[in-house]
Amino acid sequence: MDELQPRFWLKFLLDKVLALLALPFLMVAGLLTWLSMQLEAGYEPRSRGPLFYKETRWTQGRCFEIFKFRTTYPGSQDPGTVGEVTRTGLWLKKWYVDELPQLLNILRGDMTWVGPRPTHPERARQEIEEEGMRSKLVLRAGLTGIVQVQKVEARDRSVYRNLEEEYLSTISRLGPLQIVLHDLNLLFRTVPTILKGEGL
Repeated sequence: MDELQPRFWLKFLLDKVLALLALPFLMVAGLLTWLSMQLEAGYEPRSRGPLFYKETRWTQGRCFEIFKFRTTYPGSQDPGTVGEVTRTGLWLKKWYVDELPQLLNILRGDMTWVGPRPTHPERARQEIEEEGMRSKLVLRAGLTGIVQVQKVEARDRSVYRNLEEEYLSTISRLGPLQIVLHDLNLLFRTVPTILKGEGL
């Protein structure tokens, strides 16, 4: 699949341009999130902690640190449980705001706007070795993608796998400009999902 990489030059150029244009929104969101965290820490001291949260994810055969706004109490052992999510974090996750710092990952070249979901290294290896998901090897992890657009259907594991492989199959047949147009379509289709307040 290395022969696909030259087709992505326009996609990656657009990544950088859109990420730079979106940086002011990230700064405003960061300021409002920080203020909300400070207010919450005033009446719930255990919520006091850093603005950002970093976690190891996997893409194209390598690990990288993904950035998010912190949504849990510092030192949480199980960030997935509701009890470990701060009040500010609940709002951030509901409206997908916690994912905005991934604009920095896009600028660094770790991620792209549209691509496979960034997964934990062990999970990624399982998806590749046991489930044969080539998309995890070939494509850069995305801020959004076809899985997020079809959120309800993708809760089924087999559907999720098929959707990511479908995206790879589709763009494999497209030229640079067509890939960009296809990605822009998925970006626009992501907006209604966000507005539902279900997160991605």
